Amino acid sequence: MDTDRFGKIVVGFDGSEESTAALLAALTLADGLDAQVDVVTSWRWPVTWSSLPVGSSWSPLHDAEEIRQQATELLENTGPHRAEVMTREAEGSAADVLLSAAVGAALLVVGSRGRGGFRGLLLGSVSTACMQHAPCPVLIHRGVEHPEATGVPTIVVGVDGSHESGQALRFAVTTARRLGHRVRVITTWQWPKALNRDEAPFDHWSPERDARATASSALDAAEDLIDDDVEVTSDLVEGSPAEVLIDASRDAALLVLGNRGLGGFRGLLVGSVSQECAQHAHCPVVVHRS
Repeated sequence: MDTDRFGKIVVGFDGSEESTAALLAALTLADGLDAQVDVVTSWRWPVTWSSLPVGSSWSPLHDAEEIRQQATELLENTGPHRAEVMTREAEGSAADVLLSAAVGAALLVVGSRGRGGFRGLLLGSVSTACMQHAPCPVLIHRGVEHPEATGVPTIVVGVDGSHESGQALRFAVTTARRLGHRVRVITTWQWPKALNRDEAPFDHWSPERDARATASSALDAAEDLIDDDVEVTSDLVEGSPAEVLIDASRDAALLVLGNRGLGGFRGLLVGSVSQECAQHAHCPVVVHRS
């Protein structure tokens, strides 16, 4: 079992339902990981004052202080907590404040949408910006109800042979060891649509064979982290990566994946699979950026 502290977990809190769920999830993780928690509420002055009455005493800092008090009360009502927790306000846009706070952090936790988000959106601008630019792994919490898992909780990690997914696997194994969870490695495969597997002579190649080699290489690369303290299993599943991982998330405590896979264009900051999983997974999603 690791004796060093996990590091700092930064949480964005704006009083919304999603950010409340994100804060509670961060506290649970921090208690298990022996991590510090930095709860940050952002504020800034409006660009225009045209809508404010003359002589108004309102200030965005006052609003932020009230939201910070909500976080403090939430901590008191759900405590005591093993983790060391601090709450603070910071001036600036939510995305800029959180990205700055995440420098040197082990994990950034955000709700999928904040108070300013449109209800129809599954992923807000702040969480998207954090996924794209954060200097550390980002946990997206959608605030969806998740049934209590039976047995040892599972961290599902998607592996496709990319450097990003290799880093995601290392994060998953390290986190699972600290929390007493197990790890389920999933590598997907599917036949290219342009090929007919029944007619073409593919005696020496198949996508399933490639997937098996990919999974084996990824596990070998993380061999220094895998020991008797953490159970790691590996599954090959036929289907599209996003659909397979979202389905696997139904029974998972956490879904971990890289921000881009082998199929992504190098110029993209976040790939389609990580976007889809962050939007539709049935459990919190950690996106690991290299």
